[in-house]
Amino acid sequence: MLASSASRVGTLAVVGILALAGCSQETPRAVAVLDTPLPDIATSVLEQRGTIVQSTPVEGLDPAIADKLGEARTIVYRSVSAYDGQASEVASTVYRPRGDAPAGGWPVISYGHPTTGLGQDCGPSLSPDLRGYAPTLAAIAEAGFVVTMTDFQGLGWPGEHPYLEPRTAGFNMIDAVRAARNQYPDTSDKWMAVGGSQGGQASWAANEYSADYGSGLNLVGSVSTSPAVDITGFAEGARDETLTGAQTAFMPLIIDGLSVVHPDLEQNDYLRGAAAGELTGLTSCALPDTEKAALSTQLDASQVQPASDEATDRLTEWLTEASLPQRRAPAPMLVINGSDDELILPAWVSKAVDAGCRIGDRIVHREMAGQGHADADAGDEMYQWMLERFSGKDAPNECP
Repeated sequence: MLASSASRVGTLAVVGILALAGCSQETPRAVAVLDTPLPDIATSVLEQRGTIVQSTPVEGLDPAIADKLGEARTIVYRSVSAYDGQASEVASTVYRPRGDAPAGGWPVISYGHPTTGLGQDCGPSLSPDLRGYAPTLAAIAEAGFVVTMTDFQGLGWPGEHPYLEPRTAGFNMIDAVRAARNQYPDTSDKWMAVGGSQGGQASWAANEYSADYGSGLNLVGSVSTSPAVDITGFAEGARDETLTGAQTAFMPLIIDGLSVVHPDLEQNDYLRGAAAGELTGLTSCALPDTEKAALSTQLDASQVQPASDEATDRLTEWLTEASLPQRRAPAPMLVINGSDDELILPAWVSKAVDAGCRIGDRIVHREMAGQGHADADAGDEMYQWMLERFSGKDAPNECP
C-alpha cells in the first residue's frame, strides 16, 4: 500500500517542490448530472471547521524520525459529521518540515490511513509510530510538505466512527488541512488528498466536496490507492455467500459502521455466530493483531448473510449511499488498485472510475497486474503525478 512505497517521495518531491504554481482548470465537457448536496450544516458549525481544540507535541517519537522533522504534533480539531450535520472533534497528527517555509508557504498533503479498526483505541495518533505510518509521514515531510494524517472521527478521540461513510471521512481530511494551517501559519493553501483503502475512499470524497465544503483551500489533486469506492457488491456477495475470505472478515466492520449512520439497523439481520459474538474484538484494537486474525478465521459466509430479501435490499441501499462517485470532482484524480485485490474487487473500482468519467472527472487509473489490496503501488509514476499537480502542470485525463 502507500506505506510500502512512500519513501520514494524524498527522491522525487524534493526537486522543484518549493516553486509552486496554481492548479490549472480545464473546461468541463458536457456530462451526466450527479450532484449529491452538502448536508444541512449550521453556519456556526461551518465557521468552526479546523479550529484547534488541543495541540501537544508527539511524545516518544523514534529519534531517527524526529531528526527528519521540524516538529511533530498531535492536534484535536473541529470538523463535521456529514450524516447528521453536527459538529465533531477529531484527532490528527501533523509533521512539519525542517527549516523555513518557501515563498507561498509549505504545501500540504492530507493523508488518509487504511482501516485500523472502529474503536476509539484504533486512532493512529495514540501511538508514537502512528500504527506503523510514522515513516511514511516522515518521508513526506522530509520532501518538503506539511503532512497531516487524520485519525477520522471516533478514532483516537471520543465520538462514533461511521466506518466507510465517505463524506464524513472527506470532511475530516479537509478540516485536517485547515487545522494544520491554523497550527502553522506559514503553510500554503495548496494541498493534495492522498490515501489508501478506507483512506482512498476518503481522499476521493475530499476531492468531490472540495469546491464547497473545502472552500478557502486550493486542492491540486487526489490520489486514491485500493479505494473502497463502489462497495455495493458486498450486499450481493453476502446474500449469495460468494464473498471472499477477506470480504467476509470485513463484513462485521461494515455492519457496525453502518449502524452509526443508520441507528435503525438490526444487527441480527446481518451478523450471527462469531461475527456477532466477537464483534467487539473484531472491531476494536484492544487485541493483538494475531488474536484478531485468529478471530477472523472463525467467520464464514453464513454468519454474515442477510436474514431476508428485505434485509439485503436495505443493505444495498445503505451501501449505495456510501459509494462513490457522488458528484463531479473539481480536481484531477489518480486511482491505483491491484488486479488481484480480493477485498475491493478490481471490477468495483473500474465501475466507480467509469462513473466518474461519465460525470466529467479527470482521472488516470492504474490497475497494477499481480498486486493485491495492501501492496497496490504505481511506483514512481504516482510521485511524478503528485509533483506535476503541485507545479501547476495540466493534468492528464485518460477518461474516454
